[in-house]
Amino acid sequence: MMLPPSQQRALLLLLSALLVSHVSCLGEKPSEKKPVKPLAAPLPAPPPVIEIVHTDVPGQEEQLETVSPPPVFFATENSSVVTAQTGSTALVPCIVKNIGDGVISWIRRKDYHLLTVGLTTYSSDERYQAVHAQHSEDWTLQVKFVQERDAGLYECQVSSHPPTSIFIDLRVVEAKAEIVGPAEKFLKMGSTLKLSCVLRQSTEPFLYVFWYHNNRMINYDADRGVNVSADESRTSSTLVISSAQRTDSGNYSCVPNNAQPASTYVHVLNGEFILYPGITWSTVRISFQSYVDVYFAK
Repeated sequence: MMLPPSQQRALLLLLSALLVSHVSCLGEKPSEKKPVKPLAAPLPAPPPVIEIVHTDVPGQEEQLETVSPPPVFFATENSSVVTAQTGSTALVPCIVKNIGDGVISWIRRKDYHLLTVGLTTYSSDERYQAVHAQHSEDWTLQVKFVQERDAGLYECQVSSHPPTSIFIDLRVVEAKAEIVGPAEKFLKMGSTLKLSCVLRQSTEPFLYVFWYHNNRMINYDADRGVNVSADESRTSSTLVISSAQRTDSGNYSCVPNNAQPASTYVHVLNGEFILYPGITWSTVRISFQSYVDVYFAK
């Protein structure tokens, strides 16, 4: 039987090694002891043949398809609370990680009204809009000109399998202005009138505050000693009138652009009924358009 060429070659190498070893042994004296030479090392095995196929490999495609995508999860905490004041713009957040091909929908839970799907608004109320920057993970629901009826739960839903959602509670408050101090104020003629108007329950600063004296706007009456200023946070406005006169008596109102107005009544007197802190007081009642409490020193 004829051996394959590879086996024939291996057999010849083995026989040659044995023959060389035998001849060496015949030429040696019996008393001589030399180290026995090892057999010739076999040829190294040929490297494996790697076949590179420059085409789509179905196995690889199948492997890619079987890799599970990372799970969808919300970076926005469930049951978060967003507070907005009436007339402002409410931003209801929904940040979704690993959305993939999923689509975000916003649903108003109290009536299960579908508001938006993706960037498309399905509500007839144009105040609702989904706000999303390309490649971002933020899908914010924008509600313009917020009203009290907009308060309630809003559902941010991802069209994953199965669908997953979080709920955001939108709370609506009505911002109000408040003039610090009693409803009626008394000061001595020639003294400085100072009124402070503070926003209450406000979620955003005012743009401006108009001050009125007896229904007349006085913000720019610098010639009569009027000065109006606002603090850095724009949540408080101060009216100052230097050297107040009897003509400065009357009703004063502060009217912010984003809050309900507030009013107070100022009496500029000639000094007979004036508060002086730190002195013992007694109370009398006098008629001054209406009954008011007046304190004076004994």
